[in-house]
Amino acid sequence: MMLIGMPTTTIPVKRETWARLRSYRVGGATYDDVLNDLMDDCPPAGFIREHLRRLKEEEFSDWQDVRKRLRL
Repeated sequence: MMLIGMPTTTIPVKRETWARLRSYRVGGATYDDVLNDLMDDCPPAGFIREHLRRLKEEEFSDWQDVRKRLRL
């Protein structure tokens, strides 16, 4: 039997930050799960600005046009 794990890293945080992060873990969630859920709920400001720019400046395309352009 061979187990293959994902590479991990250590992130230094203050003890208070770790305690707060720990309180977000419920059920069998890992810290990786918690961090990804938090990041999904709060995307970076640059992403939001680019999304709003595209909505305002780019022409609307329906899914048929998108599929055709991307040859899907």
